[in-house]
Amino acid sequence: MRQALTLPKLGLTMTEGIVSEWLVQPGAAFVAGDLLYVVENDKVANEIEAEADGSLLETVVSAGDTVPVGDVIGYWDDGLGESVVSVQETKVQAPADIGSGEPAADTAALAQQKSDSTHQDPGGQQAPDGGRRIIATPYARKLAAGQGVSLSGLSGTGPHGRIVARDVEAASTADAQRVASGLQQQPQFQPKAEAAVPAPVAVAPGQSLTAPTSMQATIARRLTASKQEIPHFYLALDIDVTRLVTLRKEVNRAQEEHRLTLNHFIVMAVARALRQMPEANRVWTNDGILSFSQIDVGVAVSTEDGLLAPAVCDVGHVSMGALAERLNAVIERARVGRMNQADLGSPAITVSNAGMHHVHFMGSIINPGQSMILGVGSVKAVFRPDDEGQPELRQEMGVVLSADHRIIDGVRGLKFLNIVRELLEQPVRLLVH
Repeated sequence: MRQALTLPKLGLTMTEGIVSEWLVQPGAAFVAGDLLYVVENDKVANEIEAEADGSLLETVVSAGDTVPVGDVIGYWDDGLGESVVSVQETKVQAPADIGSGEPAADTAALAQQKSDSTHQDPGGQQAPDGGRRIIATPYARKLAAGQGVSLSGLSGTGPHGRIVARDVEAASTADAQRVASGLQQQPQFQPKAEAAVPAPVAVAPGQSLTAPTSMQATIARRLTASKQEIPHFYLALDIDVTRLVTLRKEVNRAQEEHRLTLNHFIVMAVARALRQMPEANRVWTNDGILSFSQIDVGVAVSTEDGLLAPAVCDVGHVSMGALAERLNAVIERARVGRMNQADLGSPAITVSNAGMHHVHFMGSIINPGQSMILGVGSVKAVFRPDDEGQPELRQEMGVVLSADHRIIDGVRGLKFLNIVRELLEQPVRLLVH
């Protein structure tokens, strides 16, 4: 029986993903547990497994395409019917989608959707040259508007000739090359009178203009939206980590096999602060304030593809050793590009530690779908007066809490940050389970 393969939702805020690679080709059989394809979003690349035996009939999107969550990306045969039934002919409810973890849409609705997309694309627009309807994905339209590319002159390479993101990117790159070669051409894009469109970038000799990767474009778009939509405010302070630095050295000398880093202590302190302040373990959504019962903490990880933010999950009541083991594992998976869906978690906060880069303070942008991010600076040696007013050498670390004012106000933000400070200044408390 022919079934639809749809793009899964791999996180609370995920609305679209990039099908970066097909691991099974049309005509090939697979068994439950085989890897079918790879989906990327701004946080992670996920290898999607088959949940049942079958064979891949066709793919309707190509590697590199950006697809909205829930859209059909291919079709597979479950081997249960006497013959393969076209999605247009069947009226029954399709079984669960093997690669999405969610029920597939009603096949009759899929047939209508496919028919509509071919004949009456609701996203189509009338071309100015005599009636040809332009069929393009919503993301391709948005990308074209932002880059000043006219859809009327493009030939779509997507299903049924639909214009997809790669077509727009190819046209944009070609335009950039024409500008670089000094050719003066009339811009294709004719903006509406009320819409201001940025002028093409003039590329001087010795300069180059390249289109961002799909991952870079997604990260840029989501962080721009975060900065524009989330009312950020910032709280900064210095934390005396003299005891912490000493304790960490002593612990690592005692057990060299499982060494602890400052980041382990920082993430543990954040998890304990969330346990003490459950009202901080919440995020703002369009439908209301979403509270989490489980404590997950995101961690910024630098990779070749950019900055990722996986989560170390369910760490509200674990030992330091257990947290360190989980954190090390998720960071390693992020660095080698093998994160799984569980690594996304549902964190309300991310820890972004830039201490190794010799920065004193760092105010960070809150990740979409979260309410806080803690920027951590370097440990520095400073002289502070002791109880008798004499100079004493101490170790201090600057931190900046960026918070969503819709969720947490200044008073609660200070309370949360001071809980983190107190735990790091009395680090033995973090070793007591």
